Amino acid sequence: MVSKLLGALVTIVVGLALLPIVSDFVDGLTGTGMVYENTTTGSLIDLLPILYVLILVGGTIVAVAFSSRKKE
Repeated sequence: MVSKLLGALVTIVVGLALLPIVSDFVDGLTGTGMVYENTTTGSLIDLLPILYVLILVGGTIVAVAFSSRKKE
């Protein structure tokens, strides 16, 4: 169980370390003078870092929860 939790911790730390790359990508698409600056698509693209963190943390929690179940 401890190894699964350590693996989850490492996954979250590495994933959050990559968050600035995701943010830079989004800024490159929706920044001043860029392709999706004032569009509806740009508003959705601005949500990508939030979705990235939610999927990263939520997916890790679900993976640990399902891996710790007893197999019958």
